[in-house]
Amino acid sequence: MIFNKVDYRSLFDLCIICLQHCNTPSGICSACQKDLPWLEARCAICALPLTATNHDTLCGPCLKKKPAFTHVDALFLYKFPIDHFIGKIKYSGKTQYIGHLAELLSTHGSLPIHADALVPVPMHRFNLYKRGFNQAELLALALGKKLNMNVETRLLKKTQLTRRQMTLTRDERLKNQRNVFKCIAPPQRHIVLVDDVMTTGATLDAAAQTLLSAGAERVDAIVLARTPK
Repeated sequence: MIFNKVDYRSLFDLCIICLQHCNTPSGICSACQKDLPWLEARCAICALPLTATNHDTLCGPCLKKKPAFTHVDALFLYKFPIDHFIGKIKYSGKTQYIGHLAELLSTHGSLPIHADALVPVPMHRFNLYKRGFNQAELLALALGKKLNMNVETRLLKKTQLTRRQMTLTRDERLKNQRNVFKCIAPPQRHIVLVDDVMTTGATLDAAAQTLLSAGAERVDAIVLARTPK
């Protein structure tokens, strides 16, 4: 019996979207990258999707009350296929997608070059036990490795178990995140929070307030995706 020789390495050189040959570091081919839901027009502070293209434009909520963080960089709109990959990571344990998404963030994101540390948004220990991992922490570690940046995984702790944000209104989300974080040690001067998805910004705002109260001078954030409201 004669078997054809197979180069199994080639099986891993496929785009994770179209399954065609891919030679990009992200594992998403150039053609599929063009079709990704890139976030372009946005609020200059919270990255809320806007129709205006002026980079200094602020959204209504930020004009009314600026959040504790200075700036959020969001790479994508929370649409297919980004929402699909994030969902697979969080609810199906497909953490292999973290590396692909971190590569896109490191290549196309605009992290402050003088930031002192990346800090993943923490999960409460009960939710961490149920899921088995914190996707924001895995993303921060992968991003820190690619960019050679310090990652502080134990600086910030979530001390209260809160209701799921996705089920709440904007006002309820803000109330739900009040006083839920604790800073374990004096933070560095310039912190960049890392999370997967941003909706109202209530979680990032609460985390930033905690870090600033503990001594940080500036807090920015970087997220994979931003929802339109």
